[in-house]
Amino acid sequence: MSITLSKFITAWIIVVCSLGSSFALAHNQQAYGSWSISTNVDHINIDPEAASRPDVMVADSATAFGVAGEYLSAGSDMTFAIGLNYIMYNDNNEFSQYVEDNWNDDWYDDWDSGSYEESDANAFMLYAEVGPTLYIGADDMSFFSVRGGVSAILDSTRSISYCSDCYSEDINLDGGLYGSVGIGHTFNRFDLSLQFQQYFTGDIDNSLRFKAAFNF
Repeated sequence: MSITLSKFITAWIIVVCSLGSSFALAHNQQAYGSWSISTNVDHINIDPEAASRPDVMVADSATAFGVAGEYLSAGSDMTFAIGLNYIMYNDNNEFSQYVEDNWNDDWYDDWDSGSYEESDANAFMLYAEVGPTLYIGADDMSFFSVRGGVSAILDSTRSISYCSDCYSEDINLDGGLYGSVGIGHTFNRFDLSLQFQQYFTGDIDNSLRFKAAFNF
C-alpha cells in the first residue's frame, strides 16, 4: 500500500475532526445522551479459505489499530458507533522491488542511492454498529453491550510503502455483517472494555477488540 502511514494519519485526522465537531455541538445537549471517543486494538481472524485464495494469500489472522466515536442515547440506552481501523495483514506473498531514493540526486548524481525494499500488506476498515449498553453492578460502573454492525474493507493492497511508482496489487477481502457482545468498566470519564465480533457474511470469521474510551 503506497504511503500507508500518511493515508492512515489523514483518515484519522478527518474522523477525529468530524467527531470533535459533533462533540462540541453535543456538549450543550448532555440531557439527550453522552458521547465518547475511543482507540482500539483488534485481533482479526480471517476465513482460512478466503485467506488462501490466489488473489489474497495472507495469513488467517491480522492486527488492527483504530479510532471510533460513539453516542449513547439517554432515553433508550442505545449506542451508535462509527469507527476506522488500520489493518496490518501477515503477508504470505511478499515481493521485493528496487527503489531509487531521489531526494539527493542533485547532490550525488553519480551515486546509486537505491535499495531493494520488501512489500507490506495493509487495509482500512470502516464500520458502524448499534445496540444497547446495559450498566450493571451496585454503582452502575460496569456495563454489558450487545450490538449489530457492518464493516467494509477499503484500500486493501500489497505494495511498497512510501513509493510513488512501484508495483502493487489488490488483496480482495470483504467485510460484512456481524454481531458483537462486550463487557467493560467505567472509571469516571474513562472506560476500558473487551468486545467480541462474530461475522455472518464476508471473509472475516471473528475478531476480538480491546478498547479504551474517553467520555464527554
